[in-house]
Amino acid sequence: MVAIKMNLVSWMREKALPFWALNGVDYQNGGFVEELNQDGSPSTVSFKRVRVQGRQLYSFSSAAILGWNKEAAAIADHGYEFLKKACRAQDGQWVRKLGREGSIIDSQIDLYDTAFVVLGLATYYRLTRNNEALKLVEATLDMVRVHLGSPSQKGYRQSSDDTGTLRQNPHMHWFECMLSCFEATKDNRFLDEAKRIYGLAEKYFFDAKTGALREMFDNQWKPLYENGKVLVEPGHHYEWVWLLSQARKVMAVNPQLIPRILAFAERAGVNSATGLVYDQVSDKGVITQPTHRLWAQTEALKAWLVRTDVSESDRELGTQKIESNLLRRYFGREPMGSWCDRLDADGRIHDGPVPASSMYHILLCVTELWAWRSSRRMK
Repeated sequence: MVAIKMNLVSWMREKALPFWALNGVDYQNGGFVEELNQDGSPSTVSFKRVRVQGRQLYSFSSAAILGWNKEAAAIADHGYEFLKKACRAQDGQWVRKLGREGSIIDSQIDLYDTAFVVLGLATYYRLTRNNEALKLVEATLDMVRVHLGSPSQKGYRQSSDDTGTLRQNPHMHWFECMLSCFEATKDNRFLDEAKRIYGLAEKYFFDAKTGALREMFDNQWKPLYENGKVLVEPGHHYEWVWLLSQARKVMAVNPQLIPRILAFAERAGVNSATGLVYDQVSDKGVITQPTHRLWAQTEALKAWLVRTDVSESDRELGTQKIESNLLRRYFGREPMGSWCDRLDADGRIHDGPVPASSMYHILLCVTELWAWRSSRRMK
């Protein structure tokens, strides 16, 4: 591990964005790389997930809007051109996976991947006001409604070949991208869609008594059991806390929902000794995966920033603890600007590639931290 003597915002601006601008863009084949080796060299992975293309378009568009990287706008242009030319089937649907060189190897439309395409396009539209990008967003909303409607007509299947299971996670990201589209356009069709997903979430996703966020359902939105347990992910609880806090600025949100979700995550989802968020627990609070993915820690930090049940001094202490864990445990490595994706149950680094997909989580977390601290300095 390498000691980092800077805060998260400085690390992002001075280390992470320059590193990924140099190593994460595939100028030979187009778009963005899927992952890197631990030493920062190109991975030999044979595919590119379209969700990663959308996430990186979001990330570099956001960095350009913030003025955090001088190359970000040109990289966003590069990502947009690849996305629209390589990531759609002949019928216009967004596909799921490409070969390394850009050929389509999985043509299924997938709500999870498509949500990140839309998030990337909406953010690129905010940067450029490119009407073509906006038209792609509008067409995608219509496409999802036509091709992914669930058998009960309540929500969506994740993919066109997913007929027996309904899932919380792709709906959460669809909700997120609809809020982003509304923020970028002020077009009520996106807000109306977000409201529909919120209604579904309040009715089916969350346990009204415990605040547990169920992940998997049958076609009638009844929670599925695995080995006798309903499995949940604390990181998604934190993610919903932040999303609902953003949503209530533009729509009605049950005021009891956020505290319930947050209470479950804090009670059952965090290692009290380290402050690290667990990857998975049961809805009864039994730890089922004691490992700690990077993305879940960033979502916990975002949730702390919007908590209304703590003082500003306690919020600073809470965010500092998570920031320290991120810098010391996940980012304190060479090459500087990369990260580890997972820690084991004892907090040791789990060997594996460096996924580009994490940039979306990290940049959004850092952006929110920067905005909060900036607002405090202005008071």
